Amino acid sequence: MITINNLSHHIGKQHILHDIDLSLPPSQVIALIGPNGAGKSTLFSVMARLQPLQSGQVSFSVDNEARDIVSCDARTLATTVAMLSQDNQVQGRLRVHELLMFGRYPYHQGKPTTTDVQKVAEIIERFELAPLADRFLSTLSGGQRQRVLIAMIVCQDTPYLLLDEPLNNLDMYHAGRLMRELRKLSQVEQKTVVIVLHDINQAAQFADTVVMMKEGTVTAVGRPADVITQETMKELYNVDVTVLNHQGRPVIVDTV
Repeated sequence: MITINNLSHHIGKQHILHDIDLSLPPSQVIALIGPNGAGKSTLFSVMARLQPLQSGQVSFSVDNEARDIVSCDARTLATTVAMLSQDNQVQGRLRVHELLMFGRYPYHQGKPTTTDVQKVAEIIERFELAPLADRFLSTLSGGQRQRVLIAMIVCQDTPYLLLDEPLNNLDMYHAGRLMRELRKLSQVEQKTVVIVLHDINQAAQFADTVVMMKEGTVTAVGRPADVITQETMKELYNVDVTVLNHQGRPVIVDTV
């Protein structure tokens, strides 16, 4: 479980997050949705300790132990939570398989073992990256690069994954393929996947829990069928939509 208590964050005089309180259940795909500027990416970066915690508390439970992000040492945190940010920039001349091995660094500390090699090979096959494995990152398209970065995060093999808009640059096939893999990670491997999505239908189809954010606050938390409604879409995005039902899950259709 991820527990967030009284979390606030500001940049200068601008308040980005206001008293966030959340208890996110384990072994689920949890979608964060909301308009631009809602504070979703800032929340992620604080949770992953990429930005300092200014007030409040964040902890990740592992084997009945609450790992607080302030007191947790760097190596333990790196084996607890992995994050893909929107602006992930990988420097240097690396091949795809080398980048995936970099995702294993918290475990091998520069000395890869047979287990690390096997994990990289498994993820290359799982994410259909074999044709790209020996290519340099600089030769990849935007979509290919995004798939490789996500695979690197999965290679880190943490119980918690934070993915900020991972569907960027992905076509319909690879977006659907990724969401099914993330759902498998939660259902089969018992990982907790928290994902920022702007595609509400992807959130509705694949998420177990949806968290709605607006202006730095949480406005609703619940199952997609309970919280994704015509009224909440109007409140959240100021748009008029029709919400249909398909196999118990909502589907958003623009109102013409």
